[in-house]
Amino acid sequence: MKTLAGAIPVLLMLSTAAAAGEPVPEQFATCASLRRDAERLACYDKAMALLKAGEAGAQEAPSAENMFGANSETLSAKGNLPAVKREELRQISGSVTSLRRIDDGMIQVELDNGQVWRQQDTDVKLALSIGDKITIVRAALGTFRLTDKTGRFARFKRVR
Repeated sequence: MKTLAGAIPVLLMLSTAAAAGEPVPEQFATCASLRRDAERLACYDKAMALLKAGEAGAQEAPSAENMFGANSETLSAKGNLPAVKREELRQISGSVTSLRRIDDGMIQVELDNGQVWRQQDTDVKLALSIGDKITIVRAALGTFRLTDKTGRFARFKRVR
């Protein structure tokens, strides 16, 4: 129900702009191309916040890469259309810029693109260091898998 309530203002704004013949902001077109519902809604929420703040050019507009693994929880810490081909990234790659162990022993990794991911598997020990190149792959049932330089992997969740 929260998802529907969050989407209504965006849909009303888009339909009003379309009816008035005004161009739809580019960041909304990017959001419409995302295939996963949670990522698409999170993208709309971020784009709407940028428009409301009047800083659409000052902050990074949503893209498929920066919405990878996003959900409403991820973005809340910051804050009837024609058929569109939906985009779904299967994986992203990046370099580790920050690495720390949380109190429960899990690893939290910050990537060079600003995303922060937290380990979910307690029984997997990864070999990670700052500067390492890693890959995060979309796995089954909405989970994500981070693979280290040795080929070992663990489930991770995006937290920012």
